[in-house]
Amino acid sequence: MTTSPTLSSRLLIVCCTGIALIAASGCQRKESPAGETAADAEPAASVPATAPAPTPATDDVPAGVLRAYVWQCTDGQTLVMRNLFREKAIAIDFHDGTRRLDQTVSASGVRYADSVVVFWTKGGTATLERQGTPTVQCEERRAASLREDARVRGVVYRALGNEPGWVLEVGPANRLNWTTNFGQDRFDFEQAQAATAPDGAIVYTAQNDAIKIQATIRAERCVDDGEVEFDHVVTLESGGQTLRGCGTRLNAR
Repeated sequence: MTTSPTLSSRLLIVCCTGIALIAASGCQRKESPAGETAADAEPAASVPATAPAPTPATDDVPAGVLRAYVWQCTDGQTLVMRNLFREKAIAIDFHDGTRRLDQTVSASGVRYADSVVVFWTKGGTATLERQGTPTVQCEERRAASLREDARVRGVVYRALGNEPGWVLEVGPANRLNWTTNFGQDRFDFEQAQAATAPDGAIVYTAQNDAIKIQATIRAERCVDDGEVEFDHVVTLESGGQTLRGCGTRLNAR
């Protein structure tokens, strides 16, 4: 003959069950706040801008990353490195040809390698290892990198000047971009008009809803305030203001 559990025994069962549920829920992973991913919840490792972590197989360029970089190495080499975002790889121009290096696993920085060459970047520095030769250190040359990046993007002319600090890019196609006030103001024009002046200079005029600009580019030696030599003199006129600077031709039309 069976007997019904007493009231005290039923209370004991309920209490034990509740304790078990609380313990189980404590073992579960805490949910991140709405809109926050696991990667956002924990500090991410620092990734150098010169070589991004793996990106989706598209041609989209991560913010702050250039398509090309120029490195000066301690053995006298100047290396041009191009990011192959779609392939998660880079291409480097050596004196004996261009090599394609795939991104590989690394504990710090970003490492690229093939069967002969290893190129390991960490911020603005890099280490070059090549079979049969000593390891060398390299440093990025920022001004040269910006020009090479513009070349890869199809920019025809790139010019810059001071007071108040500006950069002009002409191309590809009929595009014109003017960044001024030390990068604070940017003006994009999709349909710049080009004409040749009697003295052979090329004059670009462009206008959008905010501003009108005229850029005169003349093939003539130009030396900037840093004693860097360029192959073109550039004059910008906009809003009654005239700015003068130096420029380089990067691509043919």
